[in-house]
Amino acid sequence: MTRFPCTAGGAIAKGRRRLARLLLGLALLMTAVGGAALAGGRLGAGVLSLLLALVAWTAWRMSGDLDPLWLELDGDRLTVQLRGRRERFPIAGAGARRLTDEEIAHLERLATSGGVTAGSGGFESHLLGELDLYASDLAHAVLLELPERRLVVTPDDPEGFVAAIADL
Repeated sequence: MTRFPCTAGGAIAKGRRRLARLLLGLALLMTAVGGAALAGGRLGAGVLSLLLALVAWTAWRMSGDLDPLWLELDGDRLTVQLRGRRERFPIAGAGARRLTDEEIAHLERLATSGGVTAGSGGFESHLLGELDLYASDLAHAVLLELPERRLVVTPDDPEGFVAAIADL
């Protein structure tokens, strides 16, 4: 079994920080508004504001559940360890290659919305086709061509990962 860590960096890390500040700021603001409304005798508005603060806090807590932590190659299986779960893929007959700078820039534009770059999700790209993204730093992007799907993963050692896939 070979493990390849995935460290957050680049646009994805910047987007995570931006999203965390937004959600935590919203939770704090709604808590303050709820407290002020309750102190002013406005029970309904206070409870509603506190419930909205709870929603924002929950969204912040869940926002990192799909962050990839590491990749494991074990025989003919790839395991993508996310913060909240594991995804397993058969890799018999898989091909792997580094993405070009042009493809990385395209993928970053594709995965960015409102200044936040998603590190995971399913995307349809005119350049890369249909793919599942499990990324921590797009500068390390590797395209995996599996028999039934395409993945983009971002191990900290992309060359070592591509070589390990070639050795299977």
